[in-house]
Amino acid sequence: MTKVFCPKCGNKTLKKVAVSVDENGKQVIHINPRKPLTARGKKFSLPRPQGGKHANNPILCEDQPVPDQRPTRLARTKTNPLDEDYIAGFSPFVMRDVNSKSAMLGIRGKNQEFKYWMRKNPNEVVKHRRKKK
Repeated sequence: MTKVFCPKCGNKTLKKVAVSVDENGKQVIHINPRKPLTARGKKFSLPRPQGGKHANNPILCEDQPVPDQRPTRLARTKTNPLDEDYIAGFSPFVMRDVNSKSAMLGIRGKNQEFKYWMRKNPNEVVKHRRKKK
């Protein structure tokens, strides 16, 4: 599912529904009216918006501006022994950026599909299993 926000109201209220194809080739959408909307996003209040490059702000609408989560210049540098400016005794190993904020947050280049702070949703319902007595 690629869409997250409703194109009509703009809220994060899209539900997955079952779709089947009838004998004429038309799509039939099966919506269960008894299935309630979840209370996701209503358990905790929203945090104050933070400023800066690595702000931990939730995405509330589809067209919300998001800062570029790029690695630092030191993280992008690579040691090339065939370069004209390469000095043999200066840096025989690849430079690793471990002290910058982007390295500590795990921001690593272009192939990152989701943001580092979107891994876990604190508002999701957690199912607890009780021990049988």
